[in-house]
Amino acid sequence: MSTILVDAHKQWVKRPPDERFKTLDAILEFTGKRKRNALEETYALRDLRLHATHGGGMFLNGHIRHAALTNWSFSQLCQSVKAPAGYLRSLSAGMAVQCLEYGMAKNGGEAKLLVRKNESFDSDESNFGNAVSAFTSPTYGRIWDYDVIYELLEAVKDTNWHPPDSKMGSAGLYASDRDMFVFLVNDERPVEVGNARLGKGFFLWNSETGSATFGLTTFLYNFVCGNHIVWGAEEVQELKIVHRNHALSRFYSDALPVLNSFVENRNLDARIRDAIELAMEDRIGATLEEVTTSFKQIPLTKIEISNAWNTGLAEGEDVTTRSGLTQGLTAYARSIPFADKRVSLERRAGALLS
Repeated sequence: MSTILVDAHKQWVKRPPDERFKTLDAILEFTGKRKRNALEETYALRDLRLHATHGGGMFLNGHIRHAALTNWSFSQLCQSVKAPAGYLRSLSAGMAVQCLEYGMAKNGGEAKLLVRKNESFDSDESNFGNAVSAFTSPTYGRIWDYDVIYELLEAVKDTNWHPPDSKMGSAGLYASDRDMFVFLVNDERPVEVGNARLGKGFFLWNSETGSATFGLTTFLYNFVCGNHIVWGAEEVQELKIVHRNHALSRFYSDALPVLNSFVENRNLDARIRDAIELAMEDRIGATLEEVTTSFKQIPLTKIEISNAWNTGLAEGEDVTTRSGLTQGLTAYARSIPFADKRVSLERRAGALLS
């Protein structure tokens, strides 16, 4: 069923310049340096001590070296001791420390900490040489961003996989201190079925700090906008791995074979080709009136069907078929100036192929 994918568009909109990378080699270097400067270890909460700084920040010590809490790890610490993070942020740092230390002593549990070397270390007491980047449960299974990018580079080496064109200078490759996201496409050998030329693409994301699962979404696509909305996506397949025990081994045993198979398989699977060809052969009406009558149960208006018919004809589609009319709807949707209406029409158009 044809659909629209906006995952990459959301990344395109929200990422600041310092989280955008021009090449996979650049993002590999960034995540590799971060991994080399990181240490993960499990501690009993009662063995940790929390302190406030004059600048209003917090740092941990006790059985670990002095390490400042980030906003993210502060939220995770609050969650682990069942304290309201929003309320504690409204208090002075000293008062918030007292509340959290009470919870840490009472909890009696353990936590797995990800401590990274603070690259911006200086002599200010509020800026320690280490930072607690993640504060998770002891069963948290970390998949390192660097490992994901390294294996991805190996998979796409010497191929035409690349980030799609964008209205921004650097887009499609993102990484921050909390997560990473990659959007690649390959239109070197598009899948040709009738007038349709479908490229291949995938999203790959991960967080080594607990802010997201590991995920891989593969798909065929009709068109990618300059703002990274994917139009006319087909055969969308998603794999997610929750960061629990054995998550890293599942990344190698479950995710990598899927990625390698999708990247290396340059020909359309016979099952996919057959499904699209069936839609091409399914004639739904010889005239616009017959087509409109045939789809009374489909959530499309007469005006939308008429515009799709005319747009499809203008682009050379056989709009008397289910596949051709869907292509017409997709093309017409791209001309709509309002994003919410475009997305709505594209999703409803997918019902034609369901």
